[in-house]
Amino acid sequence: MRLWYDKPSSKGTNILRPAPSEDNTWQQHTLPIGNGDLGANVYGEIVCERLTFNEKTLWTGGPCADRPDYNGGNLEECGKNGETMKKIQALFAAGDSNAASELCNELIGANDDGYGAYQSWGNLYFDSMDLTEEVSDYVRDLDLTTAVASVKFSHKGTDYTREFFISHPDNVLVGRLTATGAAPMNVDVRFLSNQECPTVALGTTLEQTGRVRDNQMQFAACLSAVAEGGSVIPDGDKLTVRGASALTVYLSAATDYKNEYPAYRTGESAEDLHARVRAASLAASKKHYEQVKADHIADYQSLYGRVALDLGQSDSEKPTDRLLEAYRNGTASAGEERLCEVSLFQFGRYLTIASSREDSQLPSNLQGVWNNRNNPPWHADYHLNVNLQMNYWPACSANLAECTTPLLRYVESLRKPGRETARIYAGIESTPERPENGFMAHTQNTPFGWTCPGWEFLWGWSPAAVPWILQNCRDYYEFTEDVDALRTWIYPAMKESAVLYDQMLVRDEDGKLVSSPTSSPEHGPRTHGNTYEQSLIWQLYEDTVSAAEALGVDSDLVAVWKSHQSDLKGPIEIGTDGQIKEWYSETSLNSVQPNASGHRHMSHMLGMFPGNLIQRNPAWVEGARVSMADRTNKTTGWGLAQRINTWARLRDGEMTHGLIRQLFQTGIFPNLWDTCPPFQIDGNLGYTAGVAEILLQSNLGYADVLPALPEAWRTGSVKGLKARGNFTFDFAWRDGRLTSLSVQSAGAKTLRLRLPAGQRPESDAALERDGDYFVYSFPEAGTLTLRFSMA
Repeated sequence: MRLWYDKPSSKGTNILRPAPSEDNTWQQHTLPIGNGDLGANVYGEIVCERLTFNEKTLWTGGPCADRPDYNGGNLEECGKNGETMKKIQALFAAGDSNAASELCNELIGANDDGYGAYQSWGNLYFDSMDLTEEVSDYVRDLDLTTAVASVKFSHKGTDYTREFFISHPDNVLVGRLTATGAAPMNVDVRFLSNQECPTVALGTTLEQTGRVRDNQMQFAACLSAVAEGGSVIPDGDKLTVRGASALTVYLSAATDYKNEYPAYRTGESAEDLHARVRAASLAASKKHYEQVKADHIADYQSLYGRVALDLGQSDSEKPTDRLLEAYRNGTASAGEERLCEVSLFQFGRYLTIASSREDSQLPSNLQGVWNNRNNPPWHADYHLNVNLQMNYWPACSANLAECTTPLLRYVESLRKPGRETARIYAGIESTPERPENGFMAHTQNTPFGWTCPGWEFLWGWSPAAVPWILQNCRDYYEFTEDVDALRTWIYPAMKESAVLYDQMLVRDEDGKLVSSPTSSPEHGPRTHGNTYEQSLIWQLYEDTVSAAEALGVDSDLVAVWKSHQSDLKGPIEIGTDGQIKEWYSETSLNSVQPNASGHRHMSHMLGMFPGNLIQRNPAWVEGARVSMADRTNKTTGWGLAQRINTWARLRDGEMTHGLIRQLFQTGIFPNLWDTCPPFQIDGNLGYTAGVAEILLQSNLGYADVLPALPEAWRTGSVKGLKARGNFTFDFAWRDGRLTSLSVQSAGAKTLRLRLPAGQRPESDAALERDGDYFVYSFPEAGTLTLRFSMA
């Protein structure tokens, strides 16, 4: 499993967005490495090697001396302590939808520099004094099994090798350059800040200490250099390395950010922060390179090595960019096509590990942890109307559950500032008597508690974003059965969100409970309830009741939540074309919004995936098929990924694989990054989730094996996929039928299995039949192994 290329990034051929530009070179050709907090992109240049460098907490915006009244973008004059929302609800109730819709434009937040953006830290350069562009045997690659990027070539009888990785155990970027042959290395090392910060060479280190101009956030970095067989000489803002056979650098960086409302700072002095990063860099430099590398690989493989997927892929002599081109133009062999599909699946797991580790301060953002600009698209922020949710869809099913923990902590961090948003826009206030009386967050979020609506209602008002992201949190518990996490992190947020809706729901003309006003992201009318919000509120009540019962708490609230859930409007209604309505006033398809079929969002389908509402009613499932068939597949990379997951839930293997082919056609760059456009990481991670969903589903209380297998994947095997209940699955199949299945249970529990139609194990004495399901009770932690006849 490796991505490899026979030319530097600057020589790559752009696709999809072909115009030559620095941004295109970075997003289409460079190779990403990361450890959850630090990130870099390797260009693989010959004479002047370059890496862009990132640290996930380096942001503009938020509280600072210049913004003493920072309040997460909330505008008192717009929300008016809930008065604006209540007026809109009253206008809808009176039948004046036009006036209600117009007044919705008041439900907005600030559009100012307090929002901020994820920043580019800078660039690391290795300037070779003796090289020219005329080299032979050039190869650069990213080994997905080791998380090491390398560059190799020969020049005038000397072989050059460069290796780059970012170690999670040592929290440093490591780069090693070696020269084997007649010529020693003569290299200048430069590390330039994109934050107007000078770099100072001191002994064998490069040092940076500064503040972000916008918000005075402190940052510091230290690069330590170790040369073998030569010298390292400080020279102003660079290190001059001469006569070396090898050079290793160790780069550490950090800020004084802390995700703690309302200050969002550690309180460290500049000296303490600098000492912290310098200590990490020097400590790594004192270990032997091979030990640092071995520790990195062992740590990484403890996660990555859990899952293996074989879809019949074959090795290819084509570099990855040409392999992708062959897939796109139809000249790849079947084995090469499967290689592309498996590589993209494992690349998504690689990106998850690289951008979100268990101790990461923040979850992965729109670009994971990678960024080459100080003004990245959409601020490289935290979008909660599909994007952040999609980032974490594969974490649990693809056996990387601990990578979800930064998300749990982030959602928890939204509660305190979100209470201020609830007060201002919904008139729901937390008091000493009711300290957790409801919190709100909307479409856009940052590391600084920016929980207000966006600055346009169309895309910015979305209180149901919180119930949606809470599904990811709930999934963490369902997959891991980590009761401590449920009690400490997950249930308190779910409970407070449910309490908010207990107070915020209003009655419609039929006497049913609705959330109002509502907008289906990011199109259509403003309405008194819609399928998007009602489905998410239904799921919130469903999951919160289940969590409370699992913990044995809040029986009085459980009764309220069950009553409210049963009294919700809809959530699903069927239109005259057999479709699931997106808006309750809808009759036929596109009757409310003429161009709805062409829209990238499909938020009325959230009850199908990631929720489990629609599957409870066969008529609704058929309605979902109609709606999905109507929705365009000419969409963004993340839009295709969402469709892959939803069609997999609909058990349609051919449609899912057709969408996979479409994703490779229009949504994947030569370095396998997904494009919205431009680059966003969500489509990568959504694809990985979709592949897992094709092979194994577990959202309805049973494990469904091979529910949506496409013809192109008729023979294969997988090891290490996870199902809810903390079950680990290994299985193999041939000609679309299971040949073997092994299930590992973490403890005494009952497993319900749904097998491919017409299949039963050769020996099922230990299994019970329950309709379409096989049931096995594990008396303790252990493994169930089944074999299947092909007769």
